Amino acid sequence: MLFKLLLALAALFAVFWALKTKKIFSGIITIGMVLGISIAVFTSPTLFQTGLIIYAFFVALAIVYGLVEKTKTGEERFAICLSSISILAYCIWVSNHWHGNAVLFPILTLLVGFYVVFRKVNLKNEWGFMVLLFADALAIVIENWMKANG
Repeated sequence: MLFKLLLALAALFAVFWALKTKKIFSGIITIGMVLGISIAVFTSPTLFQTGLIIYAFFVALAIVYGLVEKTKTGEERFAICLSSISILAYCIWVSNHWHGNAVLFPILTLLVGFYVVFRKVNLKNEWGFMVLLFADALAIVIENWMKANG
């Protein structure tokens, strides 16, 4: 329940931010990620894999965005790409049922999130999907921690 609430709040913020900034490419990524999360988390368990694939596709699109957006500095592009790559790697890891070290990917995303916040990296137009990536990573880490200590 806590994870669903965290992801729902992040999704609401992401949609709000996408509508506020009105940037097409980052808005499409944000809405696609929200759609994938919504299908994976808030519908029947049989649609989880479909939602995960949609989410992973738009995370991959965020990597492309980080690579091709020429108005961003190297630091901003690196933060976008590294966060997206680590969450995409986690999605691939989980969907293939590989074991071990899967929690390292979301931890890397959270470390990038701390870096972005403390260094005040300018991701004004990208906060929608970046918050989704950080909330997803946080939910994964907390869930794994609860399983290990539960």
